[in-house]
Amino acid sequence: MNTEIGLYIHIPFCKSKCLYCDYPSTTNNRIQDKYFEYLLKEIDLVNLSNKIKTVFLGGGTPTYVSIKHIEKLFKKINANNAVEITIESNPETLTKEKLNAYFSLGINRLSLGIQTFNNNILRSMNRLYDIEIIERNYYLARRYFSNINLDFILGLPGDNMEILENNLRLIEKLHPEHVSYYIFDDDHNTPLKRLLEKGKMQLPEYEFIEKGFDLIIDELRKMGYVRYEISNWAKKGYECKHNIIYWNNEDYHGLGLSAGGHIKNIRYTKTWDFKEYFDKIDNNEIPYYYYKENSMIDEFTEELFMGLRLINGIEIKKLKKKYGSLYEKFFKILFQMVSDLIIIDDRIRMSKKGLDLSKMVFEKILEVRENIYEG
Repeated sequence: MNTEIGLYIHIPFCKSKCLYCDYPSTTNNRIQDKYFEYLLKEIDLVNLSNKIKTVFLGGGTPTYVSIKHIEKLFKKINANNAVEITIESNPETLTKEKLNAYFSLGINRLSLGIQTFNNNILRSMNRLYDIEIIERNYYLARRYFSNINLDFILGLPGDNMEILENNLRLIEKLHPEHVSYYIFDDDHNTPLKRLLEKGKMQLPEYEFIEKGFDLIIDELRKMGYVRYEISNWAKKGYECKHNIIYWNNEDYHGLGLSAGGHIKNIRYTKTWDFKEYFDKIDNNEIPYYYYKENSMIDEFTEELFMGLRLINGIEIKKLKKKYGSLYEKFFKILFQMVSDLIIIDDRIRMSKKGLDLSKMVFEKILEVRENIYEG
């Protein structure tokens, strides 16, 4: 019996490259037609016999590409019964024609990359819109979409408490169904990281990040949003069904450049290199960069990594059923290390302190994994 799966499709085209972006994307539109031609060929190489539960078009900026490509893509995949189909967007790329086409194709969730409502920060990060464009195109999108997410980043250069408070006021005004508010991570090799290292830009003090994130939690709660994952809030019933597949360590396929997938105990990612992507498909090969059959402890570790991001964590009964004695062995060690950061009753989840120090919890999970491997 076929199980339902999620489907992620990577569309790596942007009008401009943002300073903080480390996703594989390009501003070279000359290869757009070729990429979609090969993406359709890749679909032929992959077994998509499972019923598709959710679809997520990510990027890049999927709403930047020609509508004809999105239409051909939807003719190829059988996603008529998907409960949630999301398309990522930057505000300046939206038009009435595109929104109408997406709606007609059955796309029912729009994720808008806002990052901040501050025009100065937007300009400095190479974003091609301002508050006026955001508001105008948000209300345009409202004619077609009753499920909209707004994405934000806390802690970009120039961010401060006044800007954050203004962001929260505008979230309250626009009243989207879903809000993602991520803390900026400077670990990745990006143009922004290089500017920071050269001292040409500076990040806000960490004290602001701590106080700011506490303010986000408090204010979004007052607005009626429920925090269901470390960085995600939703009105009741509007949690992102596709991302929940990731966090529950369930099955999904990834199509396109750099896309990742997880089917049963197979974990894979596709190549990040355009030439390699095209060459492998020319040879009728699925363009894998990484492909691994996970051991039980690999699967268990990944399940903890993903599931502990959820505020409600993971059901203990589920872990015991899937992993048996490995569960007991693993948690005996982990609980000694982070007893004040995790809560175990009928579920395992992070405490408030654990959510604040989630990076430490994940590091300890890796330590336990290595101890068990060595043992």
